[in-house]
Amino acid sequence: MKELLNRKEAAEYLVNKGLRSSAMTLARLAMSGTGPKYALVGRTSYYKPEWLDDWLDDKLQAHAGAFEHMEAQDG
Repeated sequence: MKELLNRKEAAEYLVNKGLRSSAMTLARLAMSGTGPKYALVGRTSYYKPEWLDDWLDDKLQAHAGAFEHMEAQDG
């Protein structure tokens, strides 16, 4: 079986990737349905490193500059 990370360890994993993150942030993202995939075992959330990597890759988008970023938000 591959490595499973609890929520605190998952947050540390993301911090080591250069992202500001915390266990509370991951909990909020899980509740809103916008965070990385996770599995519940009992009442504990577990993350696979590849799920965290996939989620981070999906969130990363290159922007040429601030103006392009603002236009993307305005639609």
